[in-house]
Amino acid sequence: MVLWQFACGGGTLKQSSNSNSSGTPSANISISPGSAMVGGPDLTLTVSGSKNFTFSSAAHKFSQVVWSQGGIDTSLLTTFVSSSQLTAILPAPLLASAVTAKVRVEIWDVQGDAPIATSSSVYFQVTEPNPNPSISSISPSTVAAGSPDVTITINGSNFGHYGHFISSTAFWTTNGNLHDTGTWLQTTIVSSSQLTAVIPAKLLQSPTSVQIVVMNGDVMGMSDGYFGYPRSNSVTFTVGP
Repeated sequence: MVLWQFACGGGTLKQSSNSNSSGTPSANISISPGSAMVGGPDLTLTVSGSKNFTFSSAAHKFSQVVWSQGGIDTSLLTTFVSSSQLTAILPAPLLASAVTAKVRVEIWDVQGDAPIATSSSVYFQVTEPNPNPSISSISPSTVAAGSPDVTITINGSNFGHYGHFISSTAFWTTNGNLHDTGTWLQTTIVSSSQLTAVIPAKLLQSPTSVQIVVMNGDVMGMSDGYFGYPRSNSVTFTVGP
């Protein structure tokens, strides 16, 4: 896919073919942090540019960070740090409720009535505090050894998405140590009280008794050993003879 955007130095068009493996154009800015909890105080947002989009502090130009949510744009108090970095103040009233907003950067000429360049938009999530999930039952709770892939239904509470990469995921574990002996299962969030998870056939070849645990966290965060993420009670799953 080819993306046409305004170059930051003026009103000319610049062609960019920068894209990810799916063919979708890559974002030309990034933000940190990318999420905050509901009810937080004013937050300083760091916005980084790229070789495809640089920021301006020329005498007749300025860079503006814009928060967009629900069809309403809010210009944030923006400070120019360098051609590749800005900071912006995200005021507490914008963090008052759970929302998914978009953040972008606009380059303006002080005498203009429209931006001369606009970055891609990146998501910012305002999330509810990450709660502890709980399992009340699983079904089925036993299968015969040698079974094909089996989908189990997990009933409980506090399931869902709680921020960028943070969501409820079911694990198969022999001793409760999700990092060392846990196997994360392909999990679908049906509702706040129900999940489905697929146990692959390779785990069902021999009789065994294991624990099913749900974690509200980042399943790609292997380096931190899943420490600190809320997890549920464990429920026994049996592979019978």
